[in-house]
Amino acid sequence: MDHAAAQGYFTVMTTSGPLDGLAILRFAHAFESGGGTERYLDDLNRALLARNAMTIIQIQLTRNPTAGGPIEIPSGKGRLILIPLTISTGNEGQSSADEHTLRYLLKQWFRDFVIYNPLIWRLGTARWTASYRLKYRPGQAVGAGPAAAEMLRSHQVDLVMLHFFGGADADDVITAARLAAVPYTVLNHYSNDRFLHLAIRKHAMLANGVAGVNSLGLPRHVRNGFANLSDGIDTDFFRCELARPLENPPSEPILLLPARIVREKGQLDLVRAAVSLHKAGIPCCVAFAGRSDSSGFIDELRSEIHQAGMAAYVHFLGSLNLEQLRDWYAASSIVVLPTYHHEGLPRVILEAQAMGRPVVAYAMGGMEEGVASGKTGYLLRPGDYSGLAGRLRELLLSPSLREVMGACGRKEAEARFSLTALADRHERFYAQVIAGFNKPAVSNVAS
Repeated sequence: MDHAAAQGYFTVMTTSGPLDGLAILRFAHAFESGGGTERYLDDLNRALLARNAMTIIQIQLTRNPTAGGPIEIPSGKGRLILIPLTISTGNEGQSSADEHTLRYLLKQWFRDFVIYNPLIWRLGTARWTASYRLKYRPGQAVGAGPAAAEMLRSHQVDLVMLHFFGGADADDVITAARLAAVPYTVLNHYSNDRFLHLAIRKHAMLANGVAGVNSLGLPRHVRNGFANLSDGIDTDFFRCELARPLENPPSEPILLLPARIVREKGQLDLVRAAVSLHKAGIPCCVAFAGRSDSSGFIDELRSEIHQAGMAAYVHFLGSLNLEQLRDWYAASSIVVLPTYHHEGLPRVILEAQAMGRPVVAYAMGGMEEGVASGKTGYLLRPGDYSGLAGRLRELLLSPSLREVMGACGRKEAEARFSLTALADRHERFYAQVIAGFNKPAVSNVAS
């Protein structure tokens, strides 16, 4: 959905807002459109600007090497200023597979038991961590520091918020904020074990506020003062009654997996579970909605589908716009996310519940804060695709159970994950950080 179209889904309020007159500078590894972080920011900015006469300046990434900037967009009661930056080229570094190498495991052991040893940390590594400069790597924003410094000079910025941190580009943005004597905060959009990474710990321990999208598995050094800002979706948009019927719907019940097609998202596990269901005489089909980020994996996935005789029952939908995704949610029986990725709080499980669809997923990262297992869906141990098949079988054979779980999911989405609830959380967090900035910032250096 483009920005102009999105405006129609959030009514501009006429009352004064708690952030009226303020300016917020964001830094994010987000593009003009794309995945979960992009949609989070688009919805958040739209919700805040509908309620507050404020300015939001967003430094983000662009795939267009000739992109200019800044781009100013009137929105709601305020304005949004976008600063597009290109990314440095090359291999973007570590993949999830690297986490199982001996070298990585040894480095992790050294970090956790030597650098993070409480005595050694207090004696010197905390100060060293706070002062060392990070090196630029491929995939980071080019010119992030100068762009942030220019915005801080030309606008009376009240707060800097980093939606990506732990990189040299974020390091430069933080340096600009500190030189300008503007408070900065960090928001982790992924699972909370990321706070154990040394560079991420550096940025978090110097911040005036630390937040995330779930509160599960928090390391001790960020528990004090941590804010759970969660996620939010447009529950007025994600409603079953607004969906259009599919042009050529499959005849079998649909198991929808809306995620990038990469090994970590669990498409292979869903195919194997579907094979088990077919062998048990339970009809179903699988729909994968998302772009392919790995040609090697999609070849492997298609090969397994053909070998299992499932080619007629697996549909690759590609990238869908929001209206198309809503249509597929409505047409599906169950939304499935057997992910191995270190998830923060996946938007798709919230959207599915807003659409009244039960969710079956692996309990990774913050998933337990998004799905009430046994009430709005089921959570399983990662890798348990036989258990996955069992829960899918249970739901496919019981339309009444799907209906009950779907209704509970809709209520949960409206109560906890609406854009109104998301804006409330961010407004309180921003106001608290700004109000407390004249006081000594809470430091985790010696924790």
